[in-house]
Amino acid sequence: MNNPSLDAYQQVFGMACLVGRAGGYKGTASELQEQLQYDLSFYLNNVPPVAVMGQTQSSTADPSVTPVLGNWNLVWGPALVEMNQDGVADNTVFVAQCDTVAFPGGPVMPAYVVAIAATNPDSLYDWESEDFAVSEVVNWTTYNPSSFTPEPYQNNVPFISKGTATGISNLMGLIAPGTAAAPGTSLEHFLGSLKPDPNTAIIFCGHSLAGALSPTLALYLKEQKTLNAFALTLVYPTAGPTPGEVNFANLFNQTFPALPSGWEPQSLPYQSWNTMHWNDLDVVPHAWQKQDLQMVANLYGHSPDRWTAFALNALQTFALYDASKSGAPYTRVQNASLPGKLQHSSGTSTINVPPQSMQDYVEQLFIQHVEIYSGIPANGSTPAVTGLILPQPLPKTTLDRLVPGVSKITRDEMIARIIVQIISWISSRALSAMKPIMEE
Repeated sequence: MNNPSLDAYQQVFGMACLVGRAGGYKGTASELQEQLQYDLSFYLNNVPPVAVMGQTQSSTADPSVTPVLGNWNLVWGPALVEMNQDGVADNTVFVAQCDTVAFPGGPVMPAYVVAIAATNPDSLYDWESEDFAVSEVVNWTTYNPSSFTPEPYQNNVPFISKGTATGISNLMGLIAPGTAAAPGTSLEHFLGSLKPDPNTAIIFCGHSLAGALSPTLALYLKEQKTLNAFALTLVYPTAGPTPGEVNFANLFNQTFPALPSGWEPQSLPYQSWNTMHWNDLDVVPHAWQKQDLQMVANLYGHSPDRWTAFALNALQTFALYDASKSGAPYTRVQNASLPGKLQHSSGTSTINVPPQSMQDYVEQLFIQHVEIYSGIPANGSTPAVTGLILPQPLPKTTLDRLVPGVSKITRDEMIARIIVQIISWISSRALSAMKPIMEE
C-alpha cells in the first residue's frame, strides 16, 4: 500500500472541500449536478461519465491526485437540490469509498465518506432557511425529516434548530440522478443496503453549514440503525455553527466519543474524530452559543468607521436576539479550536485590520472561514499561507470546462454576495423589530 501524503483526517476534509465546489457555479439543478460530477472525475475513481462533456467511461483519478488524496471511488451521487430554482445549489452530498485508509493512532481499514456541502454564499435559501433559522426549535426525540413542526423548548430533552432540521430533511430527500453513481436511490436507502467488510468505517464530514448537518445526520442514521453494518461511525465536522442545544450536544458527545476505543490520541490540533474543529478567528462557528456570538462584531478589532461598526453591532444584536428567542441554550458539540491568524491581504488587495468597511470585514471572514482551513497558495509577492487542516489546497483540476448552461462564480462575486446577504438580513431584522412601532 502506498500511503498518500495526506493523513485520514485531511483526506476526509478534502472530500468536504470537493463537495463544496457545487457552490462555485450557477445553473439549473441538473446542470450543476453534471458540473460537480464532471469535476469529481478528476479526483475520484469510478465517477460515471458525463456525456455532455464528451466522457464515455467511468473515471480514473488523475495521477497528480492519488499520491496526495489516496485512491477513492465515487459510490453514490453526487446529488443536490435547488430549492428556489434560482440557479444555485442549496444542499449537496456524495459518498466516496476507499479500500485502505490508515487511521492515525488506529487500524488500517476500508472506509466510506459521506461528504456534505457547506453553505452556498449565493443561496438566499441557505442563509434564510438553514443558517439563520434558529429562533424556533424542533424536538429531536420525535423528529421525522419528512414531516416536522417546531415546538416550544423543553429543557429536559434534546432539541435542534429549525434550520438544522430543514437541512437534514433536504439531505434525506435527495435521490441520486439517473446518470450518477447508485442512480435512483436515496442516501439512507443506499447506506442501509450496503454490505461492507466487517471491519469498515463510515465517516460523515462537512464544512460551515455542513459542520452542523454532518454530526446531526450521523446521529440520526445511527439512531435509526441504518449504519449497523459498519464497525465504526465517525464524524469530522469543521467550521460549523451549533446544530442544537445543550441536551443535543450531550447526546452527540455520548454517542460519538472523541477517541475510538483502543486508539491512540494524536498530537496535531486537527487530529481528533467526532470533534468540531474551528478556527478561532472564524465568524461562523461563533454562532449560536451566546458567549461566542458576543464576540462577532469585534472579532477582527473594533471598526473605526461609524457605519461599519453600526452594521456589525446590529448583526451581533439581531443574531443574539434570534438565538435566544426559542429559549434553547445553543451549545457546541465537542470541539477543538485551531489558532487563526489575521490576514492583511487577499493577494490582490489590502485588508484593513481593524476593518474600515464591510468589504474588509467580509474579506477577512471569507479567508478565515474558507481559505485558511485548506491553505492559501502564493500570489505574486504574497507568500503561501499554510492551512489549518490541509497545508495547501488539493491539486488543481485540469478539467476546467463548463457544462453548457453553467457559469462560474468568482471569488469577488462571492464576497459581494455575502455582503449583500448580511446587509439584507440586518435590514429585514430591523424592519421586523420596527413593525410593531410603525403599526401603532
